[in-house]
Amino acid sequence: MTQNSKPEKEETLAQQKKRLQQQCNAYRAGIGRSRKIVSAHLGADEIAKTAIGLVSTRAQLALANFSDMFDLRSLSAAKLQRLLPLVVSGVSLLGKGSLWRSLLRGAAVAGIGATAVYFATRKKKRGSHEHVALHEHL
Repeated sequence: MTQNSKPEKEETLAQQKKRLQQQCNAYRAGIGRSRKIVSAHLGADEIAKTAIGLVSTRAQLALANFSDMFDLRSLSAAKLQRLLPLVVSGVSLLGKGSLWRSLLRGAAVAGIGATAVYFATRKKKRGSHEHVALHEHL
């Protein structure tokens, strides 16, 4: 077989240089676009918005799963398999005396704080009414 077709022209140095410059310009333009996208989407505000969105979505899913787990109207074997380990660990924790003491201490501290806030606001309200009453008598 004889080869009738002409061999492809090889690029001259000037053509290679021009082609490489065009590729370089396209590469630089792509890097510039990428930088703009990254700076727009990875700023502190965007990261915070994304994080808050992810956390709220996960919280909603967890709450839905949690409320669905304790909905006893639709009790199934799969639900029991998820629920029983929680019940057993809860009973185990309640069986320990240290947990009860901690819970009682926390409830006592919360009760004392709530009582102090109640009396502080009550004194302010009573004091302001007495002050008005004294001015009315004068």
